[in-house]
Amino acid sequence: MQLPASTTEKQLDEIIFSVMKPTWRKTAMMVTYVLDRCKELGLQIEGEVIAARLKVLSDSDRIEGIGDLRSWFHSEVRLKD
Repeated sequence: MQLPASTTEKQLDEIIFSVMKPTWRKTAMMVTYVLDRCKELGLQIEGEVIAARLKVLSDSDRIEGIGDLRSWFHSEVRLKD
């Protein structure tokens, strides 16, 4: 899975940060919110790509994540304080 050629990581990050809150949310819920926003913008991005990007953002300490982010229903993410 990868981003469409017309979409950059920066664009996806902007979408992620636009729907993310400082409260913990299930990774699955965040993937859904980002997917919905992508559809509104006419972007064809797979949920697996969004989840993988959330993991990268967590691993690079740009957002907070708990649990195994590869397991969408058993992990949570939030904006850093």
